[in-house]
Amino acid sequence: MIDAARHYTGFSLATGLTEDDKIAALYLELNNTLAIMATAAAKKETRDELLTYYCDVLYAFCRVGNQRKWTYLMLLSDEQTIQLQQKWASQAVAKLFMILQQQLNKSFFERQNQPFLHAWHLLLKFGLVELEYTPSEIEERYFTKFTN
Repeated sequence: MIDAARHYTGFSLATGLTEDDKIAALYLELNNTLAIMATAAAKKETRDELLTYYCDVLYAFCRVGNQRKWTYLMLLSDEQTIQLQQKWASQAVAKLFMILQQQLNKSFFERQNQPFLHAWHLLLKFGLVELEYTPSEIEERYFTKFTN
């Protein structure tokens, strides 16, 4: 996924900017895709539509990770994926999105990778537990959408 995000040539706000401005634009894209997905989840969009929005957020996360050179932190073993799948489902999805936003903002403003990693794990758990997608479903949609 990370490599596909690195080489995808779709639209980006981060084109032609200084390094700091590029990072800010990538976080803005990430926050925007997260808001779109949160709205779709609140509206109870179809499972298929939500999967597309979810993959958009994964893509935006990968782009930030690439730019920050944090992708090595984002890699999960099969065992870690299973551990995420066994976590409890959140009853307050809106609160989950607020925590994601808070962690992303902390990561951006304090230039720290641990809040970013925490947000990444929360997002993965959301897809696997709350949305009940399998890793295979996620990968198939992601690669269909983001490989040229």
